[in-house]
Amino acid sequence: MGLVETYMYYANRSQIIITRTEPVEWRRNQADMDIGSRPVPNTTIAFEEALGGRRIDKVTYKFGGSGLREIPASVQGGPYRVVFFGCSFMFGHGVEDDQTLPYYFVRAARGTFEGFNFAGDGWGPHQMLREIETGFISRVAGTPELAIYEAIPDHLRRVAGRAPWEDGPKYDLCPDKQACYSGQYHSADYATCRRWLDRSWIVRFFESHSEKLSQPSDLPLYLAVLKRTRTLLEENGTRFVIVLWDQNELANTIMKALKANQFDVIALSSIFPERDLKNGLLTQLDRHPSPATNQEIAAYLWKQVGEPLVDAKHPR
Repeated sequence: MGLVETYMYYANRSQIIITRTEPVEWRRNQADMDIGSRPVPNTTIAFEEALGGRRIDKVTYKFGGSGLREIPASVQGGPYRVVFFGCSFMFGHGVEDDQTLPYYFVRAARGTFEGFNFAGDGWGPHQMLREIETGFISRVAGTPELAIYEAIPDHLRRVAGRAPWEDGPKYDLCPDKQACYSGQYHSADYATCRRWLDRSWIVRFFESHSEKLSQPSDLPLYLAVLKRTRTLLEENGTRFVIVLWDQNELANTIMKALKANQFDVIALSSIFPERDLKNGLLTQLDRHPSPATNQEIAAYLWKQVGEPLVDAKHPR
């Protein structure tokens, strides 16, 4: 087994990104919430990535008392509140606290918004819905005026529970086609086991070659989760906006379905030129958004969504 691991390491290290954190265990399942592994509150994490033996980034993650990725206090304001949802794209994988999309949006708001980053590495819309259903959002952020969810096509398989790391909340389609919570996909023990398996180059190789990717048949459950999310948010007067990375055919199918269901959705292709979308200029080597990309998306969202909201409440 050791020889196979060694072979797999040298055969694949130029293709697979190695992640290191200090401390190693910075996420855990918390007894009072059933949304899966979450960052430990009041911690600071040193995060590094390497590819082919070369370090490609080294950043710091800071988490506040609620376990949310911090948006530096220097840009926070009020009286309005905005909450951000999504996966590692919105969380800010591989970038500093002052390089995330939430940071840039709140900075662009020039003291009119307080922001809360509820996104998480490897998450999907089912974690977002469970955060709302359990009252976690209201306990931390009160009643926000605006909610922004950053969507990618991979979220379809995550909400269906097919991502290897998935330990979040499980939703099924009820007879009335609504999303019904039915427990968790896996236990806390599974999450611990996964962290150990993720260290194996054999496991990484076989998983990368046998991925159960998102597919159109996942759309009904995905849409049901988003509809339930929208309903709960709008009941309290929160506007729900989706930003979709529409770079492939499946994303185009998702976009059509979202528009058909009257979601407030913005396509990434409406923000960036087609050449940037196709040439991979928007992401870093780890395939997550670069700081410049986060800033550009945030600036667009502020102009199209945030600033009009402020102007509507306080006309100039």
